[in-house]
Amino acid sequence: MTDLPEVDLVRKSSYGDKEAFTKLVQKYSNLIYGVAYSEVNDFHLAQDIAQESFVKAWFKIEQLEDGNRFGAWIIHIAKNLCKDYFRKQKIVERPLKEAEDIPNEIMLDDIIRHRMDTQEVWKAFDVLDEKYRTPTLMYFIGGYKALEISRLLDAPLRTIETRIRRAKAILKQELIDLIEQTAQDIKLGEEFVGKVRARIKNALQVRLVLNLDEAKTYYHQILGFTVDDWGHVERDGVGFLLQQAKEPSDVRPNNQPAKNSYPHDWPGPTSSWDTYAYSDYDGVQVLFEEFVSRGAVIAYPPQIEDMGDKKWKEFAVKDLDGYVIVFGGGN
Repeated sequence: MTDLPEVDLVRKSSYGDKEAFTKLVQKYSNLIYGVAYSEVNDFHLAQDIAQESFVKAWFKIEQLEDGNRFGAWIIHIAKNLCKDYFRKQKIVERPLKEAEDIPNEIMLDDIIRHRMDTQEVWKAFDVLDEKYRTPTLMYFIGGYKALEISRLLDAPLRTIETRIRRAKAILKQELIDLIEQTAQDIKLGEEFVGKVRARIKNALQVRLVLNLDEAKTYYHQILGFTVDDWGHVERDGVGFLLQQAKEPSDVRPNNQPAKNSYPHDWPGPTSSWDTYAYSDYDGVQVLFEEFVSRGAVIAYPPQIEDMGDKKWKEFAVKDLDGYVIVFGGGN
């Protein structure tokens, strides 16, 4: 999954794939941290806002129409959260300085001379107008080049290059050296990613099974799910909590629904459904071939439906207790 294009990570995330979304968090965490810091000028608050930005993005990612614009989209989310923070605190947002304003030379010289702590060093960015501050922090904290920043901010490359160059000139080389020395210390790492991941838990469907150990083995060895001692089984955004049934009669897979459950006079599938997992057209075929090779019980093989401008493919597997999982997707 590491090499998947961003648009595919977004698509998988929209299906509830936490691993795909984790890749997006790893890619953009320091960028959003830098954007938030540019607005609030506080490391701890910026980290909180960055975390909230990703959590909000997770629950709203299906609203992102262009999967190639995740970066620009989550920057927009982070900036709005910063505005919400100031609004709730009834604090006036820091006024934008004109580009011609003269920086506080005494403050900058004092930081350089006394080698103040990291927080004070980075507060030097406060002398910059927002249009210089944001791209420069994206450069230093996010680690992004001018071309990437221009795309994310939807600004001409020459403009971004000029603003970063102007910011460096204002801050002076000595201060830039201090900033570069401390940049690695303030960046977010796997601990931050773990905090976000802990907040994007999926709701798990509870399934009562006849034999918990056998069910867990089937989901792990045949269907390729991760399994833990508590009976949580998950794969690519699909998750269940398996629990031991008291009586055989407690195991109740769904029956087929009434024909009028579906629009457009569609007669419905040839089997009942207990879970529907969305993938894409090619991914459906890959999953089917994998499950067949593992010896999974196939409820029905791939079926293709012509939907006008695209086609839909789906197939279904059964677990040991008769629960049916359908995997479907369009091209």
